[in-house]
Amino acid sequence: MGGAEFRLLGPVEIWSGGRSLGPSTAQQRSVLAMLLLHPGRTVPLDRLVEAVWGQEPPPSARNAIQGYVSRLRRVLAGVPDAELATSPPGYRLDLDPLRVDLYLSRHLVERARAAGQDEAGALLRRALDLWSGPPLAGVAGEWLRETFGGPLEEERLAAVEERIAADLRLGLCREPLAELPVLIGEHPLRERLAYLLMAALHQDGRRAAALEAYRDARRRLVDGLGIEPGGELQELHQRILREEPEAEPPAAPATGGPVEGPVEGPVEGRAGATVPAEVPAAVASFTGRAEEVARVSAALAGDGPGAVRICQISGIGGVGKSSLAIHVAHALAGHYPDGQLYVDLHGASPQVAPVDPVEALGRFLRSLGVAGSAVPTDLEEAAGRFRSLTVGRRMLVILDNARDAAQVRPLLPGSPTCAVLITSRRMLTSFDGATQVSLDVLPDGDALALLGGIVGDGRIAAEPAAAADVVRLCGGLPLALCLAAARLRARPSWQVSALAGRLASAHRRLDELRADDRGLRASFQAGYQDLKSDADGVAAARMFRLLGLLDGPDLGLPAAAALAGLPEEGAQRLLDLLVDARLVQERAPDRYNLHDLLRLFARERAAEEESEPARRQAVERVLHHHLATARTAIEMLKPAYTWRNEVGPSSLTRPGLALETNEDLRAWVDAEEDNLLAAVGQTRGTPAAGLGVALAVTFAVPLYSTGRWRGLLALSEAALRAAEHTAEPFDEAVVLGDLGWAHVCVGNQIVGIAHMNRSLAIHRRLGNKRRAAALLDHLGIAYRGAGRFDEAADHHRQAIELMDDRYGQGAILTHLGLVYQRAGRFAEAVEAGVRSVAILEETGAAIDVVIALANLAEAYRLAGDPGRAVAHHREALARYRAAGHGGDYVEAESLWGLGQALSESGECDEARRLWRRSAAILHGLGLISAEERHSIDNDDVPAVPQVIQRML
Repeated sequence: MGGAEFRLLGPVEIWSGGRSLGPSTAQQRSVLAMLLLHPGRTVPLDRLVEAVWGQEPPPSARNAIQGYVSRLRRVLAGVPDAELATSPPGYRLDLDPLRVDLYLSRHLVERARAAGQDEAGALLRRALDLWSGPPLAGVAGEWLRETFGGPLEEERLAAVEERIAADLRLGLCREPLAELPVLIGEHPLRERLAYLLMAALHQDGRRAAALEAYRDARRRLVDGLGIEPGGELQELHQRILREEPEAEPPAAPATGGPVEGPVEGPVEGRAGATVPAEVPAAVASFTGRAEEVARVSAALAGDGPGAVRICQISGIGGVGKSSLAIHVAHALAGHYPDGQLYVDLHGASPQVAPVDPVEALGRFLRSLGVAGSAVPTDLEEAAGRFRSLTVGRRMLVILDNARDAAQVRPLLPGSPTCAVLITSRRMLTSFDGATQVSLDVLPDGDALALLGGIVGDGRIAAEPAAAADVVRLCGGLPLALCLAAARLRARPSWQVSALAGRLASAHRRLDELRADDRGLRASFQAGYQDLKSDADGVAAARMFRLLGLLDGPDLGLPAAAALAGLPEEGAQRLLDLLVDARLVQERAPDRYNLHDLLRLFARERAAEEESEPARRQAVERVLHHHLATARTAIEMLKPAYTWRNEVGPSSLTRPGLALETNEDLRAWVDAEEDNLLAAVGQTRGTPAAGLGVALAVTFAVPLYSTGRWRGLLALSEAALRAAEHTAEPFDEAVVLGDLGWAHVCVGNQIVGIAHMNRSLAIHRRLGNKRRAAALLDHLGIAYRGAGRFDEAADHHRQAIELMDDRYGQGAILTHLGLVYQRAGRFAEAVEAGVRSVAILEETGAAIDVVIALANLAEAYRLAGDPGRAVAHHREALARYRAAGHGGDYVEAESLWGLGQALSESGECDEARRLWRRSAAILHGLGLISAEERHSIDNDDVPAVPQVIQRML
């Protein structure tokens, strides 16, 4: 009886000669399935008991397993090259894995990935043809299906996606178009299926349907999970919008390898020689990480370049380094038939001393058969014996939780047939040729899947918003998510929203994220204490504590130096230590941030170890640094606005950045907008509230000048809350004026008018004529936006009469001219524009002259003189660019106006080019949507962008 097949991908059975040989009972099928899932490996008796009865076996379970094994042996008696052997502490089924449909399917998928595109589809079809139904059908109970069924089904679905992608690469889209809607109906939140449907529709020439498929996918993700589509899906959407040729679907990450829940204990090879199999059981909740799994697997599998292969996984505590390493180690078990050695080196374990290298070598040597009395106690001798025993053997060594390179180096085998997988919070860079995999937190989709995998998808689906809150409050950190899920699983009566409510309190969050003997605080504390081993480490620990005091998303090196009261060179040395210890992340050169939960821990340590004056002074040093930079920005952008520098202290304790070019200024605003908003908000109700208001009042100018009006609105709202605690009417008046102006910029004219009227009343009460004139001018702009042109013109004329400054009068005349344009009084608009340009030219306000010239050009266009309009627009743009400006709202508006004038002069092609350039700038600033930009790019005479209509 030859050619027997062993089936797991459907009913569990042995098939030969066109008929099934059994097994005949569900219990026997469970035992057979567990053995087939681990061919050639010993499955302990306890695991076989678990496979049949789950967590509640009967007292006679072990005896029953022996009976099932006996009956299986009778079934296998006539099957050649398949032996069910007793192998303490359990049983082992020796056979060629490729006779098992699961392993044959994986083999075919791997061949497809390595094959050319003409052959890949056929190989994938052969792999999928091996599936005859839901995997592990007919087994006893639910444990096997719950433990292994999900990962197996994921493999099948991934293979289906790869086969569809292979078809599309060959230009075959008809079959995918028929099956993809069905698959999406079964898996509505699977982004790769949506990607493939969009690609197929685009390939079939159905562009509108492809765009609709994206909208449907986005709606499903937002409604179902509260998240936006991933980067690949968004990128394809943009390519279709731009009508670019369809790109090849990206290759799916490898998903094969042993399924979750592998056996524990030693494994015997077929020759009977015992080899170590020390990898701990895989984490049942392991989720996502497809890209990282592929990178680590690629680094460790295959033949090395004449040296031992080394891969290191690094990342902050709790990010899942060990789980990933164990997952990959099980997946690669077949590549290392001579065994897998594992040791937890306790480099960052709470209250556990790091393992001495000689102790770890002793464990390895005993695992390799060296008698205890013969194990060397000298480190060099033990390391040499270990290297000798591993020569020529295909082994994987897992060094988990390493402290540093010195602990790891003696544990490395010397043979190129071996590979080493290291996990450590620190990135160990001294091993030449090592592959470094830095692990980040989980994306939202994977984090939600992790929660659902532990507490049940039903509970997550019932409260998607609350589940998304839990993910956000855990910062995507796998350990935090597992601890949160453990709380929910232990309390079936809790709603997810109850846990989210508990986690919402920053003061309680670390207390809530603990279960049994595991907790985030203990994990963080281990790394923090390890840092304080020398004087530099003690200083770095202080820097870490102070970093926890700031609410912003990140900070630059100069701000960090201000925080610690150090020169930049000294601060950088300490930050490097913190980055190496994975307590701080360096997201870009000289820009640093803390994970939200590490920030809470750092703030706790600061409250315990730093005095209140020390904490307050540290934050104030950062505010002084930012305020100094913002004042420099005003001097660059709007010298006439330097009166704002009178808000806040006249002398500052820390210097700001040296902004020398407009590129420097834009880069600073890009980097610090969110940080300064957070800094202002953080001062509310504190002695630093006046500093917060001063920072908002100065930073408002570069925000407005670069077209960041939503940011200006948020900043002004935060500043108003801070101003409530300063008892300074002038501060409140300035902030109210900025808040009103921000509302006008985003289209809320009526709200803006109310705020500015309150500001105007305070300035009049304080006798601030110039500030009152400026408010009257801004009110005129607001009334113009509301379509109330007579009131607008009246407010501008009042402002001119009150303004005792020539620059101010010239700027107000520019705005009065715009009112005349909107009211259809074009001759008066031209007159006001000419006067405005002349006054501003004499005051030397270069940027304001540019704006006045552009507005005068528009007045000429409306008055029926497109030639003069073109000339003035070109002059405005030339001056603006010569001053080093560009890429902002002012340039975008000028380009649009020049395009309109050229279009009316008959130069339509040039006009369309300018409109597209304007749209690109506005979209880059977030001022128009992708749809509005697409319309502008494709219409012969597009509508004026809404943002420009609002500001004119």
